[in-house]
Amino acid sequence: MSAWGAGLIAVALGAGAIVRPGSEAVTIGLGTGAVALGLAVLLWGGAALATGRFVLPRTILGGSLVTLVLTGALVFADPAHTSIMGAAAASLLLVVVGATAAAHVRRMRRAEAPDRSAQPMSVIGLLVAAAVIAVVVTPALGATQNAVLLRDDGTLPVITHDGH
Repeated sequence: MSAWGAGLIAVALGAGAIVRPGSEAVTIGLGTGAVALGLAVLLWGGAALATGRFVLPRTILGGSLVTLVLTGALVFADPAHTSIMGAAAASLLLVVVGATAAAHVRRMRRAEAPDRSAQPMSVIGLLVAAAVIAVVVTPALGATQNAVLLRDDGTLPVITHDGH
């Protein structure tokens, strides 16, 4: 679940860096990397949920670290149009994913038995995890959109339905 939240935010941050008018080549490059890594994290989260176990734990550990660094680089490359809240939420979720993967790798080193599947998550546990992720991810995605739309004078465009 944390991987899905981090992946969604990384894709949003990257897409915002790519499509924002006036983006520089560095920002577009960082954004492209963030989109690619965010999509990879989303796919990994789906694979982990489908199989009920950690898939490629060393790869996701490295990928979460790279995505964390890339998210920070986006903030430094274009601080006015990159959501600090979005980057912070993605960083928090990526740290959770990375720490969980690191703990899994450490357990695998100590265990002499082959890797077992995880115990199934209860419905209540799944609902609590989904609620926590929704509380973190939804505002972060909104803040990411606002940061991309932010004008140079510090205002956001207003959409009215009266034709003006």
